[in-house]
Formats: sequence, C-alpha cells, structure tokens
Amino acid sequence: MLEAELSRDAESRALPITMAEEGFTGLAKQMSRWIEHVLGTDYVQYPGNAWRPAVNLYEDPEAFYLVADVAGVDAKSIDLHVQKRMLVLRGERSSPRPPLEKSRCKGEKTTHMRLHVMEINHGPFHRVLELPQEINSEAIQACYRGGFLWVTMPKK
Repeated sequence: MLEAELSRDAESRALPITMAEEGFTGLAKQMSRWIEHVLGTDYVQYPGNAWRPAVNLYEDPEAFYLVADVAGVDAKSIDLHVQKRMLVLRGERSSPRPPLEKSRCKGEKTTHMRLHVMEINHGPFHRVLELPQEINSEAIQACYRGGFLWVTMPKK
C-alpha cells in the first residue's frame, strides 16, 4: 500500500499519503491485461513496472537529435547508451512529495494527505528506440536542461 511505503521512509520525513479510490490499483492491472490482450504481449517493450519517458526524434543531414521528457530525474542517474542502431535510455525518478512542514496555501501544519490524482510517473524508467541508421557512438553529446534530456547523435 502506498501509505505504508511512504511511512517507512522516516529519514525523508514524507507525509503519509493514501489513495482516494481503493480500487485504482486493480483497475490499472485490468487495463494492462486488456492492452496486452488487444495489442499482444510484444507491445510491452520495457521490463517490469518501468515507465517510458516521452521522446521526440529529429533528423538533419548531419545528425539525429533526441529529446526525452525526464523532468524530476537527477541527471547523474540517467544511463544512455547506443548499440548499433538501438538507443537505450534508463534511470529512475523519485515519487514527487508535497512539503511536510506547511500546507502550500494556508501555512498550516499538515499531518496527512489524501492522493486523488496520480498522473506523474515515478520509479524506474526504460526506453529503447531504434534509430533509422547507425550513428557515430563516439561523438554522442547530451545535455540536461529544463527537465529535458537533449541528445545529439552524429550520423556515420
């Protein structure tokens, strides 16, 4: 249960958070099974419960340019490598938590919060992307700016 997981982390002083709708986890599992049934098990291209960051892939005559939405991820925890034509991006994002000391708007102390909407992916992520052609893997450059990972991959 989410509340128990957050309560165990005493050092981070996280607020206990409970799901507003108890059936949410079951519904998510049902949806995953339905997607696998409709699209096949090959559709899932990442291990376990990893989420996939959104990416854009651009190209000009000299290079491919990838931008990945990895807001909230520590840049040092991102692993990026290319093997032949496969780009692999992985890492982990911590669950965003509200501040413990005071409620944002009223300045009151908060002892418990109830989570009503959870749309921000967290935990491990893994994304594999096939590039249209091989690249010069020795000349890859990457920078992390504004929550986006920008990767320049010169063509061979």
